[in-house]
Amino acid sequence: MLTVEGLSKKFGEFPVLNDINLNAETSQIYGLVGSNGCGKTTLLKHIMMIYKQDEGKIFYNDEQVKEDSEIIKDFYFVQDNLFFPYQFTLSKLFAYEKLMYKNMSEKKFDELVKYFNIDKNKILNKMSKGQRKQAAFIMAISAQPKVLLLDEIVDGLDAVIKRKFWNVLIQEVMDNEITVIISSHDLKELDNICDKVGIMHEGKVLREENLEKMKDEIKRVQFAVEGEFETEGFSEFNIVKSVKIGSINICTFTGDSDEFKKKLEKEYKVLLFDKLSMSLEEIFITELGGAGYGTEKK
Repeated sequence: MLTVEGLSKKFGEFPVLNDINLNAETSQIYGLVGSNGCGKTTLLKHIMMIYKQDEGKIFYNDEQVKEDSEIIKDFYFVQDNLFFPYQFTLSKLFAYEKLMYKNMSEKKFDELVKYFNIDKNKILNKMSKGQRKQAAFIMAISAQPKVLLLDEIVDGLDAVIKRKFWNVLIQEVMDNEITVIISSHDLKELDNICDKVGIMHEGKVLREENLEKMKDEIKRVQFAVEGEFETEGFSEFNIVKSVKIGSINICTFTGDSDEFKKKLEKEYKVLLFDKLSMSLEEIFITELGGAGYGTEKK
């Protein structure tokens, strides 16, 4: 398990991370999502010890991670903005990184080059953005890390290549019990593969929870009633959002949906009532809306 405890960081007088607590389990995929500029990439760089925190600690399996920790050699980070050495091919990069990563697998490297159909002898900086992402991912999996940090890894990729990425990653997690943290704005993709999610905003983790539990806790229903529905009489259900589209009311809340329906039928003549499933994207919008993000008036 990778644990971040009370991590804070300022750049000058500007607070970037504020008392971050995070728990990423072994053999699970952790999705790190948040508003633009909330500090996701900065947090990943702290885990890799690229940046040094002002306060707080990072642990891997109860061992504190420091700049000179031996365990850092088992961490691998794929950044959103990729930079490769001048004139390096993928083959040359593999030979170079093999000197740094003790578990670098030539067998996995060859299998993944074939699977992604990448020219390992082409200069990396002459590849397309998508090809460079694939090359970086091949290197990450070939290194067989214990902790894998991926920052916007599928950004700009087509659906076929994304599916290949997830197939490889899920198999790797199952086979080698690694800890994976993925930072991404592609919430629909993360919804399909993440076990746990951390939602960040303005340098803080607003919520961290098992994704299925999150979906169970936040309810969404649509209904139609005679007359105008008033939320004031339903405060015990903690309604976080209520909108009306035509004659249909859509409510998001954390209370019991069956009890909500019972009270609705007691107070109104109900013409229609349906429970709706919650996606990660809808949970994200709900949580950040509760923090005031996206609700600002013109």
